[in-house]
Amino acid sequence: MTPASALRPALLLGFLCLPALAQGPPKSVELRVGCVLASNSGHDFDQRLVSLEARFQRLFRYTSYSLLKEKRARVPLGSKMGFDVPGGRYLVVTPKALRPDGRLSLGVLLLDGARPIVHTDVSLRMRSTFLVAGPQSTEGALILAIAADNAE
Repeated sequence: MTPASALRPALLLGFLCLPALAQGPPKSVELRVGCVLASNSGHDFDQRLVSLEARFQRLFRYTSYSLLKEKRARVPLGSKMGFDVPGGRYLVVTPKALRPDGRLSLGVLLLDGARPIVHTDVSLRMRSTFLVAGPQSTEGALILAIAADNAE
């Protein structure tokens, strides 16, 4: 056996593995989901929400905003991120695809037990936030803030 013929199996194996190496790791995004209590009890504004303050003032008529809960996770495209919403509801966010224009397609499903309350697809610019406001009551409302960042 010549040295060249001994290398053939190794070279063949190397060429067969190249497509898998070229694809690299699956694409993913950093998702952030927050649950905000908006109310008219006081005039407090949670400083962790400062980037959303102008939008809250423009969209809602509450005087106080407090971040109750937040979850951040790196989620591969096509996978799901779950979030327990205070009050017994459950949110599922699915990053579906990163479009050529840089927007992210997201699936958003809000469940009350097994019953879907919100089931929609959203196109979100990276580094922006989508707001979902819950039913309003005399005490206020829960607002879900869904954001995406750092596509890889």
